[in-house]
Amino acid sequence: MPWNWLQIRLHPPGPDAPGYGESAYGPGGFTYDEARSEIQGSLDRLAARFPGTPAYAAAAAAWRRGGVSDDTLTAALIMSRVYAYEEGLGAAEVAQEWLQGFSMRVTGEPHRVITSPTAPGGTFGR
Repeated sequence: MPWNWLQIRLHPPGPDAPGYGESAYGPGGFTYDEARSEIQGSLDRLAARFPGTPAYAAAAAAWRRGGVSDDTLTAALIMSRVYAYEEGLGAAEVAQEWLQGFSMRVTGEPHRVITSPTAPGGTFGR
């Protein structure tokens, strides 16, 4: 069974704008360990890029230890996840379905999580 990763950067609501999430996801076809490694690299880059946000360093350490339930981790305004999908289904379609469900659970609207221009394949830590 192939694996993939996805990340969401949350943008809280402001006085003049609703909140939303910006998503990125990989191309799919990874092993479980490869998908986890992609997330690890992204979290490590975020921790290095934003040393004043200790939540990123803590998230990178937690992911490295494997102390993450359900292969989902939230740190500061970033949510990272690895997921399996069935052969024959596209990794992008599975990511989009999960992201719409996440958006519905969090905001009550399916369109509050958008795909970053760098996705698929981009990460926010780059």
